[in-house]
Parts: sequence; structure tokens; C-alpha cells
Amino acid sequence: MFIRSKAHPFGRQLNTGTVRILLTGLYVLYPLGCFLQLVADETAGGTALSITGLAAVVAALVVFTVLAGSSLQRQTQEPENLLDERERDERNRAAFQAHSVFSGAVLVGVLYMMLTTDMANNDKLHLWRPTDGAHWNAIFGGLILLSFTLPGAIIAYGKAPAVAD
Repeated sequence: MFIRSKAHPFGRQLNTGTVRILLTGLYVLYPLGCFLQLVADETAGGTALSITGLAAVVAALVVFTVLAGSSLQRQTQEPENLLDERERDERNRAAFQAHSVFSGAVLVGVLYMMLTTDMANNDKLHLWRPTDGAHWNAIFGGLILLSFTLPGAIIAYGKAPAVAD
């Protein structure tokens, strides 16, 4: 997802280090926020944990919005005719790698769900699994954020950081 603005039609230029920090923040804050909200239902300090979790999710969405307007995200989302050869090559490599990583993550998730369901049905081991709509919304929200940002993350982490003179 790329958000084009009139002020920065080719995306806001962010250095590689900043993009890496933002991506790390996004990938840490969203699951942490979801986990805190999940734990809040089962603990005594539920309201404080729930608010903290909600704040972490909102912070992750703000980070996502900043990334969605960046030139790196433009590179991963623009049609091929708007990119130069280098950008197309980087984008195509990143998209291939992102597809592999994303498919692997989904496969691991499906296997986990199958195993936890079977074990719970046989009263052998009771691990956490999504039980209501809020759980599924958190999972699908995380998958959507990952699918939009993973190609850009692969490009950002694959680039050498700029060296200051």
C-alpha cells in the first residue's frame, strides 16, 4: 500500500536506518499490543493492560501510515512502467522473497492451528488458539500489515546503511 501525496508524489525520502527502525517498531508493537489486550482479559490489571495494548496497536498503525508514504513503499507498490530498471529488479527480488516468507508464515500458522485443535480435542495439551472474532481480527490485521510491508522490509534490510563522510 502506497499513499501518494501532492507534496511528495514519489514518496517521502527516509534513510535506510529510519526505515529499519520503523519496520522493527511495527513488527514489535502490533503483536505486543495484541498480546497485551489478550492477556488483559485474564488478569486483575486488565484495564491498564488493555489501554497499553491499544496504545501499542495505534502506534503500530501510525508507523504503518508513515511507511505507506515513503519512497521505499512506492518502489514496492508502483506499476512497472513508473520504475527504473534498478528499482524493478530490487522490487521483483523482494517480492519473490516476501512471497516465500509470507507463505511459510501462513503454513506454520495453519499447522499450529491443526495441531492445537487436535490436541485440545483429545485432551492432551491445551495451547492458546483463537476463539473469538477479536482474536481472528488481530491475526488477520497482522497478516495484512505484514503482506503490505514485507517487500519493503526485505529491500530495507538488504541495503547497506549509508556511511557518513
